[in-house]
Amino acid sequence: MVFIILVKKPETKLWLKLKENIPSIQWTRFENWAVPGVPDVHGIEEGIDIFVELKITKNNSINLSPFQISWNYKHSLKGGRSFIMAEHIGLTALYIFPSSIVHSVAAKGLKAEYIYKSPGTWQQVREILLHSPLPKPEAP
Repeated sequence: MVFIILVKKPETKLWLKLKENIPSIQWTRFENWAVPGVPDVHGIEEGIDIFVELKITKNNSINLSPFQISWNYKHSLKGGRSFIMAEHIGLTALYIFPSSIVHSVAAKGLKAEYIYKSPGTWQQVREILLHSPLPKPEAP
């Protein structure tokens, strides 16, 4: 007899939290190996498109590939709304960073200037994703 144990990856758990707690946004999750760098999740509500890169960390670092850094930076240069959403497992804290500071996020991790840190509500997360003013892209 063979038993298969299905364990959800931490990023999958974060994806499910996002989807379940902000159902007003139409979410699409990408499992994208064909186009490296495209964020994990796309959402749309009120005609506003957003992309979210989901990250899990056990320390202060946020592991972003060169492709992810490039995609997020170029997207922000064109005025796109994209974010890095990182959950620190040990602290059970959620952070949101605008992609316009992706180079700082890659270098400083959770010490970069976030626009949201829990505790807070999922309604606050929704408002930030859809309506927060975003800083201009920083030079690489």
